[in-house]
Amino acid sequence: MSFFIKILIFTTSIIGINGFLENYFNNFRFRLPIINEIPFTELINNMNNHKISKILVENNYKDIISIDNNLETGHITHIDPILLPSIIDKTLDNEIIVNFIKPNGLSEIFNGINFLFTNIFIPYLLINLVIRLILSYRTGTNTNMPMPNMPMQNFNPFGQAPSNLKFDAKKYNISLSSWVGSPEVFEECFEIISYMANNTEYKEIGAELPKGILLEGPPGTGKTLLAKAIASETNSTFFSVSGSEFIELFVGMGAVRIRNLFDEARKSKPSIIFIDEIDTIGKQRGGSNTMGNDEREQTLNQLLAEMDGFADNDQILIIAATNRKDILDKALIRPGRFDRIVRVSLPDKTSRMQIIKFYLDKVKTSGNINLENISEMTDGYSGAEIKNLINEASILAVRNKQKIIKSEDIINALEKLTVGLIKNIDTRSDDAKMRVSLHEIGHAFLTMKYPDYFNLNKVSIKATYNGAGGYTLFSEKNEIKDGGLYTKDILFKRLVIMMGGKAAEYVFYGNNYVSLGATQDLKQANDLARKMIGIFGMGDNLKVFYNKNIDMESSFFGSSDVYSESTKIEMDMESINLVKLAYLEAVKLLEENKDKIKIMADELVLKQILFNSDLEKMI
Repeated sequence: MSFFIKILIFTTSIIGINGFLENYFNNFRFRLPIINEIPFTELINNMNNHKISKILVENNYKDIISIDNNLETGHITHIDPILLPSIIDKTLDNEIIVNFIKPNGLSEIFNGINFLFTNIFIPYLLINLVIRLILSYRTGTNTNMPMPNMPMQNFNPFGQAPSNLKFDAKKYNISLSSWVGSPEVFEECFEIISYMANNTEYKEIGAELPKGILLEGPPGTGKTLLAKAIASETNSTFFSVSGSEFIELFVGMGAVRIRNLFDEARKSKPSIIFIDEIDTIGKQRGGSNTMGNDEREQTLNQLLAEMDGFADNDQILIIAATNRKDILDKALIRPGRFDRIVRVSLPDKTSRMQIIKFYLDKVKTSGNINLENISEMTDGYSGAEIKNLINEASILAVRNKQKIIKSEDIINALEKLTVGLIKNIDTRSDDAKMRVSLHEIGHAFLTMKYPDYFNLNKVSIKATYNGAGGYTLFSEKNEIKDGGLYTKDILFKRLVIMMGGKAAEYVFYGNNYVSLGATQDLKQANDLARKMIGIFGMGDNLKVFYNKNIDMESSFFGSSDVYSESTKIEMDMESINLVKLAYLEAVKLLEENKDKIKIMADELVLKQILFNSDLEKMI
């Protein structure tokens, strides 16, 4: 007999008993032969006609039992408790005995049985069934669950996880040259390959092979590709897993998976274990968001033991990838576990040129694409983003019925990725277009006022589906970006450019008619000002202050509030004053060149797009 049929029979039996008991207490209450229900009006009439000898009122004040003069027949009447005083008055007038009674004791027993059945037994069965089905799905076992009064044969939902979990071993045919980027990172990885391929020279000199390599860097920089290339170059068996695969519902299952993974790797030497997103299981222990015995910490403890325990890990290399090294447990990244940490950073200009060339060689191009120009425009792009850029350019070329990719396709794709999808149909009024034009020319003109620091690329009043009415594209000079040494003067002038849109609207429309188009500019300007004061030490009074609360690389668990109220007020005041000074400077420069701004805005309304060369002619 199946489990579900057993449940059905048992449930039907309980319901039958329930109905029987309820019928018994309704019809044989107080040991009277007959109890039939009568309405309230008939009860009052019987009392007035002296047909009633006794009234029984139950403690709930909702059930009245009237007993006839011959004591052979009883009647039950359901009332609203608010009517009880009038009934009591009638009993006094007609000299009828009134007794207040408790519900029948057997009825209380029945209610207790009913409570146990509906609130404990049924939920227990359902929870058991769900757990059984989950474990059966994971292990492929029989789904017939024994009844609660039968032995649970080998069924322990909170016991240890199945120990026969397997991990697929893979072989890749990927060369290290498939990864394009920093030559220093390439050299580090090549050295790792030489460890695995020919370790004799290292052993002769007394060097120990690294046990673990941590690839740390922003998303999209090719950390996974590097791990696959290292495995391929060393002809090692490659076990690839994600940190999230070890996090399970029941404590201990993740630790079992770790043990199985290392057991499989030891059977397939030489082997490489690659754990992607290791921060999922490797977070600092003892944080506010974890408990001392939770699944995550059990899994991490097992990983620590496997990496530097008593087991033989010879010819096994563990490679892990993360973009959050700052939150990893210190025991995980110490020497002996991850001996070498390789920083895979965003590509510089030279590396971007190589990456762009690498992906352009895979598509059909016109052959006259300026790689240097594109590499400058893609500052801050990762390798994955550059790959997506070339793919978007290919899609645009096909959309335009082209057989090859041109420079314009790449520039248009870059613009699409930067500012969003551009609207081709503009339904705005002429006044709205002029306001947007003045706003964007405010940014563009101030950018051109600082030619030693910035390059203006393009200004447009075409609206985007991201909500922008227009946009201005500019960048720092190459020497500034390559050097990375931004001064307070450079950052302040960037603040001035950010406030150019709001300042232009103020100059031409007045303070009461400035639109909300500068909301995003204000957000960016205030964020930059807080960093200048709180992180870069560029304040007037807070010259040596560092605020770890706004450091983007701070701990995942957050920082405690360790600053006094006076320090917070000082930081806020200096940040706001910095933005105010930038705004006043922007207003001053635009007012001095108000006529030029109007001419440039009129031209932008007419052509919708202006380049740096167009604006220089007007100036």
